[in-house]
Amino acid sequence: MRYDEALFDRLKAWRLETAREAGEDGKPLPAYVVFTDATLESIAEHKPASISALAKVNGVGPNKIEKYGEAVLALVSENL
Repeated sequence: MRYDEALFDRLKAWRLETAREAGEDGKPLPAYVVFTDATLESIAEHKPASISALAKVNGVGPNKIEKYGEAVLALVSENL
């Protein structure tokens, strides 16, 4: 199954903005600290509709669910 490229692009743009906002001293976090490209591809492929479904995606652990779960689900739901 191929991932949804439009959703992947939106997730990457969100990740970049999130990394910028989460940085300190004017330096953004590296984008991969938020999520790797592979994780974003998997999200764009599986399109999880719930926190429990998102938690099953490789690279999405409890800390990432807590920090980014709602924002990721909102992006996915906009793309359905």
